[in-house]
Amino acid sequence: MGGITTVQTTGDVMGLQLPAWLIKVTGNIYLHKFPLWVTYKPAHHKVKGKEVRKILNVVQRGDIMLRRYDGFLNTIFTPGFWGHAGLFVGHDSVIHAVGKGVIEEDILTFCRTDSVSVLRVKSAADGLIDTAIACATKHARKKTEYDYRFKAKNGNVYCTELVHECYNKLFQNDFEDVAGNTILTPDGIRKSDKVELAIEVKH
Repeated sequence: MGGITTVQTTGDVMGLQLPAWLIKVTGNIYLHKFPLWVTYKPAHHKVKGKEVRKILNVVQRGDIMLRRYDGFLNTIFTPGFWGHAGLFVGHDSVIHAVGKGVIEEDILTFCRTDSVSVLRVKSAADGLIDTAIACATKHARKKTEYDYRFKAKNGNVYCTELVHECYNKLFQNDFEDVAGNTILTPDGIRKSDKVELAIEVKH
């Protein structure tokens, strides 16, 4: 297996590139603090049924959903509190970019996690939400590959890049420099003045 590498392409500054296998594997490894122990693909989560019901009563088509798994290695690698983002497209479905590519899954599955935030785009222009959902649906049908290089305009997308692209570059001012790349983090969306908080279950 290869290690973490830095890459440089024409017009790009030197940046961090994580191997695909590392992101996939660390997303399934849980670290127990006491005693120190590692679990692969644990099944427990802190968001419970009553909290999920509250989320279902509030969430609307086009809402951006963030989640966090406590203790997972890829949460540690992601700057900030929130570790992942997706787009609620209605019909109890969330579309998001994961290690195996862009998928559509049941919102109940998405909420099997430790914290959830639901964000609503402020003053969405006519048709913007429909356009965003259509864009996300297109990516899910194509099964667009995950962007392990975290670079713009390479045909692949990471989770927040998918949300940003589907909302017509709405979060352009919320990118930040991380490990030599300019990326949009889930915390960047959470803090953006383009959204307002609809509901949050934070443990």
